[in-house]
Amino acid sequence: MSTSKSPRPGLNLLRRAGLFALISISLLSGGPSIAGNTFKQGGFVIFGRVRLPDGRPPKTRMKVFIEAVNGLRRDILSDNDGNYEFRGMTGGRYHVYATNPEAPEQYCDPIEADTTRASSNRLQVDINLKLPLHKVKKDANPGIVSVSEVTQNVPKPALKAYEQGLKLQKENKGEQALTAFNQAVELYPEYFQALTERANLLMGRNQLTEAAADFERALRLNDKYAPALRGVGYCQIQQKQFEAAVSNLERAFVIEPKVPLTLLLLGYANLSLSRYEPAKQCLEEALKLGPESSARAHVYLAEVFAHEQKFKEAADSIRRYLTLKPDAADAADLRKMESDWRARARGAKNQN
Repeated sequence: MSTSKSPRPGLNLLRRAGLFALISISLLSGGPSIAGNTFKQGGFVIFGRVRLPDGRPPKTRMKVFIEAVNGLRRDILSDNDGNYEFRGMTGGRYHVYATNPEAPEQYCDPIEADTTRASSNRLQVDINLKLPLHKVKKDANPGIVSVSEVTQNVPKPALKAYEQGLKLQKENKGEQALTAFNQAVELYPEYFQALTERANLLMGRNQLTEAAADFERALRLNDKYAPALRGVGYCQIQQKQFEAAVSNLERAFVIEPKVPLTLLLLGYANLSLSRYEPAKQCLEEALKLGPESSARAHVYLAEVFAHEQKFKEAADSIRRYLTLKPDAADAADLRKMESDWRARARGAKNQN
């Protein structure tokens, strides 16, 4: 197969096979650890000021972190006025956040620092700490149950409906599960976990508009909820909004760095933008952390290898996928692709 005539065979196969079979397991499954991104050379300074939830500068030193999706992570202490500065950073996309050692309950969402958008080698990123949402005294109301991620007051009937929905979901009773999640949301409209689970079911039905609306509503209630970030990223992939998908999936990765599905989706989104190196890093890491659940990554890696003119590696990658998934819906197309790439590999070897 000529990569010049068909430069994106893996993506074409994905469109035919669909991501739903891959995702329907659940966007809430656990798993990975390092996204990828290419960095431009240069000496950038990323600096700014940390402020307390009331907008005032702190009277003590804040701990400031910077992370890159290739795994780099640094931290420093600010001065007593909250000023910080990271020097000697290479070009690329980072996430910056801070903690208050004297008030560990304060938090902030990771803030993107993209040097490619900077007008000079200095990029200012100010950080505003927040207090937890819906913070209440423990056991303030015996009829209320606390739910993880953000301290919430979830009425017991809503919690019961939500747990019933999860049980029905595991039993593949989608219609009944949807009814249960609907009930949970009606009883407690701020129930972002129930909104996210309902969105997963809607996504499995290809009701992407409705699913995206639920994911976005969940994020308005808790913008650090990684399953909702992952879900909205998937919807954006389906709508070919790849830049937005990368942004949301990278945020999900920073919050939950052990989910193979996040890296699989992030790898695919980068591949769609022809960002081959970060796509490769994401896909390889997804396979390390979830070899079975991320099997489709082998197909996407094949495209990366073909782009690099490594046709034997591309064919071998397809073979690894077919070994794991011999009954895949597009197995015949993949076998033809493997054969074409092996022929290209032999042709290149004969020329040498």
